[in-house]
Amino acid sequence: MIYVFWILSLFLLYVFIEHKKRDRINEILNLVDNLYKKDYKIPMKQDDFSILEDTIYKLFLEIIEEKEKFKKYSKTQLKNVEDISHQIKTPIMTMLLDIETLERENYENREIQKLKFQLNRLNSLVGILLKLSSLDAQLDKMKREKFYVEEVFEYALDILETEIDKKEIEIIKDCSDEYIYGDFYWINEAIINILKNAVDLESCTKIIISVKDNPILR
Repeated sequence: MIYVFWILSLFLLYVFIEHKKRDRINEILNLVDNLYKKDYKIPMKQDDFSILEDTIYKLFLEIIEEKEKFKKYSKTQLKNVEDISHQIKTPIMTMLLDIETLERENYENREIQKLKFQLNRLNSLVGILLKLSSLDAQLDKMKREKFYVEEVFEYALDILETEIDKKEIEIIKDCSDEYIYGDFYWINEAIINILKNAVDLESCTKIIISVKDNPILR
C-alpha cells in the first residue's frame, strides 16, 4: 500500500511540475508578444526560467535600441541628401527659366530644346535621389498597383522622343494587352534608363519592345 502511495505521489508531483513548466513557457511566450506590443513589463519571478526570461528581455531592448539608432541615422542621411538636392535643383530651375525666356523670344534652336530636355532629366534624377533616400530610410514605401505595360513604354518613349527622332530610330512594340502589378513610377524610371542606354548606342537603328509572361517571376 505504501509503495502504491509513493508511486502515485511521484506521478502527481511530475504532473504538477510539468504543468508549472507549461505555465512558465506560456508566460515567456506572452512576454515576447507583449514586448512586440511595446509593453515592457517583465514578471519578477525567481526560478529556472528567470535567466531565459531576463536574456530575452535584454536582447529585445538591444534590438529596439539599434532600430532607433538606425532610424535616427537614416533621417540624418535623408536630411543631408535633401540639402544637397536643393542646392542642385536651384541652378537647374534657374537655367530652365532662362530657356523658357529664350523660347518666348522665338529662339527655335534644336540645341536649346536638347538642353531643356537634359535639364528636365537632371531635375527628375534629383527627385529619384530623394525618393531612393526616403526608401532607404524606410520612410516611404513602393506602391503596388495594376497598370498596362504599354502605358509604361508610352510614357518612357515620350520622355525620349527628341533623341529617338533625332537618330531616326524605329520603335516596334508588342505589349498592348499585358498588365503588371508594381510601382508605376519606379518601373518607369527603370524602363527609361534601359531605353536611353539603347538610344545612346551609335549603332542603334531599331528598338524592339516585347513582353512575355514568366510564371517563375509571378
